Amino acid sequence: MNAECRSTKTSHDASDTLTLRHSAFIDSLRSPLGSLRSSVSLRSARRSTGFTLVEIVIALTIVAVLAAATVPMLKGFREERLAREPVTALVKLAREARMRAMTEKRPYQVAFHGGGFTASRYFNPYLQLAELQEFLETGENPPAEQETFDKNDLDSGGSVTKTTELPLAPPAPKYDEHWTEKYEMPEDMQYSLQFWYDTEPLFLEGDAVKLWVFQPSGICQPLKVHIDRESATFDVEFGALTADIVKESVDLR
Repeated sequence: MNAECRSTKTSHDASDTLTLRHSAFIDSLRSPLGSLRSSVSLRSARRSTGFTLVEIVIALTIVAVLAAATVPMLKGFREERLAREPVTALVKLAREARMRAMTEKRPYQVAFHGGGFTASRYFNPYLQLAELQEFLETGENPPAEQETFDKNDLDSGGSVTKTTELPLAPPAPKYDEHWTEKYEMPEDMQYSLQFWYDTEPLFLEGDAVKLWVFQPSGICQPLKVHIDRESATFDVEFGALTADIVKESVDLR
């Protein structure tokens, strides 16, 4: 009985010894890998905490180059936008006149003259500058509207009260007869027009007036406009169907 217990105890001691040796061997293998991983993570942490002087110099150089290339570009865009103002105004007036012509089913116009150009309803094919000025003054001070009604022959005993239950016809739409929008030409601007029937461009000066008419269908005459300013020159062509720009060339000075 004692022999069996002794042999069992001895076998347990041997197995414990082997387990301890195995654990020590695994720890000895793990220690170099652990130190290597810790050193790598330390280097990564050091790298992520900041930039080197070379990296900062390169970044500043790139920013300076981009700024030097962007500033002249933005300045050129601003100068072109300011110089292009007459073209932008003409496009706006043409679209508004065309829309009103199609909505109201009557022709509208853009009148070109030495002082700029004005959009309004079409009322005289032989428009003179004095008549246009009078029309503009009337639009600024329109006459008071008077209410009109059918007296139904009051002298014969009629009255203005409704005497029938039949529905009345809808009233005709009221439009602004004196609507105008104008663009005054800057002092440094000169421009010329050329319609399809003109042999050469015509510079607008003095009392000369040229009309660009928009029909109720939206169709207008094709038009070429040359605008000359101190900062730029524009050559713009407008189409006949939509009055949009179909060709444009710009020369910045």
